[in-house]
Amino acid sequence: MGDLIAVVSAALWVVTPSAGQPVFTSAIRDVAGGFSSAIASWNVSTSGDAWIGVQLRVRVGERWTRWYEMGQWSGALDDGHRHSIAKQSDADGEVDTDTLTLRHPASALQLRAELHASSAGALPRLRLLAVTTDSGAAPAQSGAANADVAAWGTDLDVPQLTQRVGSHGGAYGGGGGSWCSPTSVAMVMGYWARRLDKPQWAVDVPTAAKGTYDPVYDGCGNWPFNVAYASEHGLGGYVERFSSLADVERLVARGIPVIASIKVAPGELEGTPYKSTDGHLLVVRGFTEAGDVIVNEPDGEPGAIRRVYERDQFAHVWQHGSRGAVYVIAPPADLPAPQS
Repeated sequence: MGDLIAVVSAALWVVTPSAGQPVFTSAIRDVAGGFSSAIASWNVSTSGDAWIGVQLRVRVGERWTRWYEMGQWSGALDDGHRHSIAKQSDADGEVDTDTLTLRHPASALQLRAELHASSAGALPRLRLLAVTTDSGAAPAQSGAANADVAAWGTDLDVPQLTQRVGSHGGAYGGGGGSWCSPTSVAMVMGYWARRLDKPQWAVDVPTAAKGTYDPVYDGCGNWPFNVAYASEHGLGGYVERFSSLADVERLVARGIPVIASIKVAPGELEGTPYKSTDGHLLVVRGFTEAGDVIVNEPDGEPGAIRRVYERDQFAHVWQHGSRGAVYVIAPPADLPAPQS
């Protein structure tokens, strides 16, 4: 089969043959209105020391940039093939761990994936290759007038886990205090495990931390690595940037919790267990009858994970903090078509 194509802002879905060591180069994708940054993500199954490398280039004016390295991934940590690539900066742009930020707007992009077999000859099985772009435009309003109210009153029963796993302090990029991303992923994996009776999808927080750790970044917050980790267990997903809470509401109404990235200055988000954060991941599990945001807050202690954040405050720290970045993770059969 050839490439299967859908849109995530600009995205590519690929089906991979099972023989050889192929290099997959996507078709060129034009992005209406242009973009100033891009994040790639992927779903893959690796075994042993098999690994993949994902690359991205963009068109600025009539000229193509070089291929930027968006990450090397392996399900195994100790073989040296899982890490981001540091010090990628030139006149066109810069890669900060998982995000390509451009110095001038681009109008098109192309992805490439290199599949490397294990020493036993097992080739990675690549199921999804995606990229989400951001134009840099002002965020949309997330007030009631722009809401999808069908999700209001929905509260998904997502397992409540804390990143405050004290006995593992200092491991994998700082231990429990910095494990918001893998904790959020573990909560969503546990939700699907329970909902579909797939116990193999349920993992504890330290296991998820080891499974998402990026030794070059020295942490567990590499966004595509978190999605790739879930995909290694048979789930699907991608990194996306949503323009408003209405996008999240549509998924919650379908029974799909969403992992969101926020940045909080003092006084911006009432009810948090922290005064501020330069970057934090949590699970949006629902909305109150009034449209406020119900979350699983991984930085909370056990018994204080589920919280309600005021709608406008949450929208602000999410849109202005990460420009609406989310992980959408679900079983492949339930994975929604990305937003166009």
